[in-house]
Amino acid sequence: MNLIPAIDLRHGEVVRLVKGDDGRRTRYGLDPRQVLADFAAAGVDLVHVVDLDAAFGEAPQRQLIAELAATDQVKIELGGGLRDRAAVDWALLETGCERVILGSLAAKDFDAFAAIVAAHPDRIVPAVEVASGALRIAGWTQEASVSLEELCGRLRGLPCPAALVTDVDRDGTLGGPNLELASQVYRLSGLPILVSGGIRSLDDLRATAGVDGVAGAIVGKALYEGAFTVEEALRASRPGEGSGVRSGLTCRVIPCLDVRDGRVVKGVQFENLIDQGDPAECAGRYDAQGADEIVFLDITAAPEGRDTDREWVSRTAEQVFIPLTVGGGVRKVEDAAALLRAGADKVAINTVAFENPPLIEAVARQFGSQCMVLSVDARRRQEGGWEVVTHGGRKGRGRDAIDWIVEGVELGAGEILLTSIDADGTQAGYGLELLEEVASRVSVPLIASGGAGRPEHLAAALAAGADAVLAASIFHQGTYTVGEVKGHLAAAGFPMRLEEQGT
Repeated sequence: MNLIPAIDLRHGEVVRLVKGDDGRRTRYGLDPRQVLADFAAAGVDLVHVVDLDAAFGEAPQRQLIAELAATDQVKIELGGGLRDRAAVDWALLETGCERVILGSLAAKDFDAFAAIVAAHPDRIVPAVEVASGALRIAGWTQEASVSLEELCGRLRGLPCPAALVTDVDRDGTLGGPNLELASQVYRLSGLPILVSGGIRSLDDLRATAGVDGVAGAIVGKALYEGAFTVEEALRASRPGEGSGVRSGLTCRVIPCLDVRDGRVVKGVQFENLIDQGDPAECAGRYDAQGADEIVFLDITAAPEGRDTDREWVSRTAEQVFIPLTVGGGVRKVEDAAALLRAGADKVAINTVAFENPPLIEAVARQFGSQCMVLSVDARRRQEGGWEVVTHGGRKGRGRDAIDWIVEGVELGAGEILLTSIDADGTQAGYGLELLEEVASRVSVPLIASGGAGRPEHLAAALAAGADAVLAASIFHQGTYTVGEVKGHLAAAGFPMRLEEQGT
């Protein structure tokens, strides 16, 4: 379970309210910038920031929020007063917030909410806020016109990373969390749950971490009033530290489609390629099975010195409604822009990033780090460690792979797609030592690639520190469907976005 400290902002100050009542406000006299830095230094990777001014209908605290979101030490999820697409776009695209929390909109205008989710998959967290058993909206001041059951049913299957569940009657009271409500929302929505409201002790955190479907806990007042330290809370929240997912949020299962000459292919260690079908058709099949994302790699674009063919990218984007990452042939910022315009949500850069590292920084600055995926192929050295390999696995570069990944993240890469060349296509399991080493050195999301043969292999990669698992052969050959793999991982205790699966 992920510990997510809260910073509630009122007129630029850090405060806490009781049950959302502005008249029962405690001011802590703390600089929110310093509070954020302290959380990051303690090892927190995500902070829950609420703009109470905006929530109460006043002018949003945009400059302060932008300053907080600009830090590269910790990620921000923002809530409070985000009531339309323009506000969400500002938070995600202009400030660089990792995610936003939307409450009232989901209950008042679900079609508008769903449209925003479709535009920003895996970055919108619906807030399910309940007082006296009834769903609340408008800063908890009004009862919603839909029931809790109706709202949760509508949320099922949406590409949301989690649902934020708040028992308003317990918020700010240090009265203990409502874990029954969290379990109810999880059963009804199928979304991983972030529990908010009432956490008062380390025992509360331990109990919350043990509830099925809970991915995170929002903690505010107990931290500010010294009930426990951040370090103690982290240990209590992550009793399985070292044997589970770093983020505590939804794990992703990602089919990988290697493309050559406009066709999906698959080989062993990037050789002996066999035709697997049309890219758009393959992606549509995996979307129907419940894939969380699709990765396309044009594996001959870099060796042949050409651009990625954008025609099949556009066709695929028109048919699937999950995030689409495309790699291969990106040599400059304009190439990345062209792929994003064609329908890609993220671009993965491998060979050219290694040969021209400033490209990472340029793409991240132009489109946001969440769009910049650093793809790294690594091969074990006889003398120990791993070497960077480029040009579709053809060219060893002599550079230590771990050092290169750390440099890439420092330059602005928001995600790492890590392929073990030694394991690729073998279906004998991922390179777990490599994953563990990288996971210990960087905090950005890590996608494991190369070697999946059974669901147990994917579970082992997640336990080694990966945030997502990428596979190709087991899906292309029909050994398993995406839904079957996700069901296995969910049963093993990894948080999954589950839905009715197709075939």
